[in-house]
Amino acid sequence: MSSGLIGGLFGLADAGAAAERRSAARPLPGFLSGSFLATVNARSAVAILVEALHPGRVWLPSYLCAALLDGVSRGGVPVAWYPVGEALQPAGLTWLDEVGAGDVVVVIDYFGFIAPDGLMAAARDRGAFLLEDASQALLTSGAGSNADAVVFSPRKFVGVPDGGILGFRSRTLNRPAMVPPPDDWWCLALEAARRRAAFDRGSGDRDWYGLFRRAEDGAPVGPYAMSELSYRLLSGAIDYADVAERRRANYLRLASALTALALFPRLPDEVVPLGFPVRLSGRDRVRQALFAHEIFAPTHWQIETFVPSSFVASHALSSRILTLPCDQRYDEADMDLIASIVAAEEGRT
Repeated sequence: MSSGLIGGLFGLADAGAAAERRSAARPLPGFLSGSFLATVNARSAVAILVEALHPGRVWLPSYLCAALLDGVSRGGVPVAWYPVGEALQPAGLTWLDEVGAGDVVVVIDYFGFIAPDGLMAAARDRGAFLLEDASQALLTSGAGSNADAVVFSPRKFVGVPDGGILGFRSRTLNRPAMVPPPDDWWCLALEAARRRAAFDRGSGDRDWYGLFRRAEDGAPVGPYAMSELSYRLLSGAIDYADVAERRRANYLRLASALTALALFPRLPDEVVPLGFPVRLSGRDRVRQALFAHEIFAPTHWQIETFVPSSFVASHALSSRILTLPCDQRYDEADMDLIASIVAAEEGRT
């Protein structure tokens, strides 16, 4: 069982493990195969793609992370919205009648669960370029395989200071001249990850969180390359099979206890989850109870400031959703603690 804070930023991966693992031949993970561009973060990957395509419009789901919108808006391309329901499924497809040939349609693999095939096929039938945001589906089998391009965000799953992946599935785009990320920003991101690792080992304090927030608030967007440190860690220092197995086991443990609250109560064989999303009547009270036990459960996402209010179902979900941590740093005892707190607090509603 974890003896420290549960959830939040990943500490820097153990670079020493890379040397040990290189002695055995390991295939590169799927997100580092094929034709791809290694960027400083996922929002830069999106910005590069939109600038290269110059579409007439970019269609975005009404439930999304502000960072995705940030990446799209840097290209100055008009944005259109399509509806997503409280179960994170498309709420009808009539909006596709307005999609023009050459428009970009973005689909999201929420929490590691691949977007519906029907939506992707229908968008492609109308001549749209299909971008799959797999930022939450780094290790899910088949992520990106049905899209024209796919974006991954490795640092949501493992301990690297920076990194995004723009994968090309249907064609190769003109690649911009890439430059390193700003030194000051990168050193800040690296130090935050390093200090979180020290904190997890019991030899540091919580100053990593302030550094992390500063790095997130100042994240660069543009043709910035992934750092060599992050690329080396991703390609040689991570046991992805172990990461996937632990995440799935922890998810199933939570699902067995919190089935009625789960947004995705069933875990398909191909899915490696980001976290365990639940819908709660007393979300804010439950979250505070988790905080009191040193458990950080984020809200994916707070959308009220950038998604039009007409998308009522998406805003309703945003007010109730909470993501419980179930990643590879934790074990069954941690999951049981989380589940017991959530069940007890939500039962008071």
